[in-house]
Amino acid sequence: MITYAAILILAVLNIGTILQAVGRFLALFTSLFIGIAIAFILHKPCQYIEKVLKERFLKNGSPALIRGLAVLNTLLLALLIIAILMLFIIPQLIESVRLFASNIESYLANTQSLLNQGANLLQLAHIDLSQLLDRLYAFFNQLTGNLGGLLAGIIGVTAGVFGFLANLLLAMIFAIYLLSGREKILGNCRAVARAYLPAEVYDRALYVYRVTVDCFDKYVYGQLTEAFILGALTTIGMIIFGFEYPLMIGTLIGLTALVPIVGTYIGGLIAFLVLLMVSPPQALWFVVFLVILQQLENNLIYPRVVGDSLGLPGIWVLLAAIVGGGLAGPLGILLGVPVAAVLYKLLKNDVYNRVEEA
Repeated sequence: MITYAAILILAVLNIGTILQAVGRFLALFTSLFIGIAIAFILHKPCQYIEKVLKERFLKNGSPALIRGLAVLNTLLLALLIIAILMLFIIPQLIESVRLFASNIESYLANTQSLLNQGANLLQLAHIDLSQLLDRLYAFFNQLTGNLGGLLAGIIGVTAGVFGFLANLLLAMIFAIYLLSGREKILGNCRAVARAYLPAEVYDRALYVYRVTVDCFDKYVYGQLTEAFILGALTTIGMIIFGFEYPLMIGTLIGLTALVPIVGTYIGGLIAFLVLLMVSPPQALWFVVFLVILQQLENNLIYPRVVGDSLGLPGIWVLLAAIVGGGLAGPLGILLGVPVAAVLYKLLKNDVYNRVEEA
């Protein structure tokens, strides 16, 4: 007891150092964690391709050959999708941003006129946006004038990019290994757990693992599909109705839609501010368009794509996103909902079992 108390006191007094050490230790496994995430996202397409190869093209082929071809085709399909995004969407997105930046002065003039009209209507002091533009110019001049700092920044960014690419390459290697031998790896993990854990603890851990995988599986594929559909519909609708920057705003809405509950509204607010500088009436009509599209998405698309598969009430989804964001930032917002869904499902099943036993 004395030894335990001494260790506990030391841990409490040095909790900051311990957490930093744990963070550094986990950072060593960054590539592995990214590889697990990639393998988790690609495992369903890989299983489907493997099933098609086995049933239609290689009925008598060896399992190792079929699995290898399935992993290869899955990776090629993922790279093809990324290449399409880079070749078709990103150049147009850059062009939209460039066009917006070149017209920033006229947009600010429109916004200044709108603010002046609002200030006159409300009898308030005028707000001068030219000061904001002057400060932006001064900031960029100072940034470009400091050549040494700019060079150091470029070197730092370059090193960061190469480090990211190295981690991504290692992550892809881990992902290929996990996709190729997922049954063997999971079997070894189960064997180790069965050997060292009591039978009751092992069964409980296996149940928690299955619930976790099921919830994360439904959440990840549901959110990706919903974000893609919403971004595509936003882009198509903006092109049809003649809004400015349809590809840029549609991409923004699709990316922010990955964040549960509030993501679309955040993207819509940013898009509204962008269009407000271009044309205030267009910005207002865009809000009407996005609200109607959001209602259609919530009532028609989301129930069919994601539905109530997570089984988590809306209030808990919002709370999970807020708490996750407070604990771990953007990553916490993305992972807070599936983690809450896992805890909710485990608690719900446990309560049901206890009530049935009583």
